[in-house]
Amino acid sequence: TAMKHRLTHKLQNEVWAIRPDYHSALTEASAYFDEDEEYTIEPNRPPQEVDGVAIIHIHGALGKMLGPWERMLGMTDYDDIWQQVSEAEASPNVTSILLHIDSPGGTITGLPELAAKLRNVSKPLVAYTEGMAASAAYWVASCADSVIVSESAEVGSVGVYIALLDQSEHLAMNGYKVNAISSGENKLDLADFKPLSEEAEARLQANVTKWHERFKADINLKRTAPESSMTGLTYEGFEGVSSGLGDAVVNDLDSVLALMGNL
Repeated sequence: TAMKHRLTHKLQNEVWAIRPDYHSALTEASAYFDEDEEYTIEPNRPPQEVDGVAIIHIHGALGKMLGPWERMLGMTDYDDIWQQVSEAEASPNVTSILLHIDSPGGTITGLPELAAKLRNVSKPLVAYTEGMAASAAYWVASCADSVIVSESAEVGSVGVYIALLDQSEHLAMNGYKVNAISSGENKLDLADFKPLSEEAEARLQANVTKWHERFKADINLKRTAPESSMTGLTYEGFEGVSSGLGDAVVNDLDSVLALMGNL
């Protein structure tokens, strides 16, 4: 119950950089899992090494300090990504590193810290998606020296949001009234049993705007993407390249590895 509650809290209260449809899917999936049943937790794909290229798999929604419950839903931990990249950076057998990404994004928590470390990797770092590198996953990809996409893969969704649950009408319709006694004028700003105040909404808007601006600025530490490509839209293949979010279209992993062999 505690593990499920933690994910529910993240989904309802934290700032996310994820495609909203996947956020909704995560919320729905977490609601339907029965914590009393036993589930098989599929381990994340371990890193591979091919001809001196370390392949780091970054799949599923992303987050920080994930528990078994979240991993069961296919999420990848930012800390695991960095551990694998740092081991590849230290390995004398590795000449370059490939971030193989298929992810709709994840939480802001833990993301800028990971990005700062990825940008300081000294070995050639390439990001490749043949599925999706959206939102937080694109923030990760943008830390690489180049971003490669397949023709039908999607990149972008550069945006940030928070989806707060307001249960006040539902509670009232079911005959419930919450008597909240609190101290601290902002203590109950995010309480789901009452509507959000205008002041609290303005503070939250300022916060997500701050993170969106940081997101865009971080992307352009290594790129020159125009503002018009960072409004939350997602781009496929060649459009991803022409939008400034990608560098080349390559349609399979083996071809990317062959290119990286020449780095």
